[in-house]
Amino acid sequence: MERLPHVLVEEILQRLGVKSLMRFTSVSKQWKSTIKSTYFASRHLIRAQTRDPDILLGGEHGPKPYSYLWTLELGSSEFKQSNIIPKHDQRPCFITGSCDGLVCVYYVPYFIYLINPATRWCRPLPKAKFQKINRIRRSLDSNDRFDILGFGKDTVTGKHKMVWLYNSLELDLDGQTTCEVFDFATNTWRHVTGSTHRILLKAPVYLDGSIYWLTHKYNGETKIVYFDFHTEVFQVMAATPVVHASSSCIVIFSLNNHLCVSEKKINSQEIWSLNSHKIWEKTYNINLSQFGGLDFPVTPVTLISKTELLLFFPYANYPCLTVQRVGSSYSSYYSSVSSFYLAVPFIPSLISI
Repeated sequence: MERLPHVLVEEILQRLGVKSLMRFTSVSKQWKSTIKSTYFASRHLIRAQTRDPDILLGGEHGPKPYSYLWTLELGSSEFKQSNIIPKHDQRPCFITGSCDGLVCVYYVPYFIYLINPATRWCRPLPKAKFQKINRIRRSLDSNDRFDILGFGKDTVTGKHKMVWLYNSLELDLDGQTTCEVFDFATNTWRHVTGSTHRILLKAPVYLDGSIYWLTHKYNGETKIVYFDFHTEVFQVMAATPVVHASSSCIVIFSLNNHLCVSEKKINSQEIWSLNSHKIWEKTYNINLSQFGGLDFPVTPVTLISKTELLLFFPYANYPCLTVQRVGSSYSSYYSSVSSFYLAVPFIPSLISI
């Protein structure tokens, strides 16, 4: 390798996985400098995005000394424990959607961490005002609110941001919603004008510079509100295929870089995708007949090799990941490692902030 031009060495290294690259930082100072550079991490991420993601699983809690987090490489049956963050008071954790291989792990009253599951990089973050208010109210009435954190990136500037949008009424605040945005450069939270529509307590979805929420019914209709990370302004989508569906039967997510919504019927679940012309198309239908009567919709996690859907069934006692071949019946499944109730796809990357 010493006789090869370094630009060619760099090209070869960009094709390798994160684990191999972390080991190769010990080969030489030049290799370490290259692999640790922001430019190399960005180029490596572009290549990594062409492959299937890994899966981060979370939500475990209880007295046992195990991790909050597990990772799964698609094609493997091994769930690997990921001891990245310290465990706090035996509490469950929540996980945001991923962006550039990074995810936020948090528990509303106590902590937030930004982590890279592939490199095990971790950054503790200051609490939002919402967390402080929630903790005070918790001490008064013993009730926690679990409004869900969002994470993504301003695609114009390349800056990552967190956004916490929460309904105001339950916290005795003004307006329909309150919104806080976290700036990683200044390590501070600040308020921005919130949405005029109250949101459902369902995970928001980041996609291409914006983050999306489902709303409570307004005049009998469920809408989608979204926040542009660059302009920091909320807007409402004109129409959705689940506009009249029960809020307990719908989910919002992304597949194949498209915004999707899904509604659970009796034995099936339809998936609608927003195409490049901003038109909703019915793209998949999930067969639920083999799983009996579900009280809530399954969550599509990712599309594997564009031919199979990875689905998350958050059963109370036996959560599982199931693979359904597109246009066919279920083909395989991943057994549960323990009591997890969150499954998030992420691209193994070298990115840190």
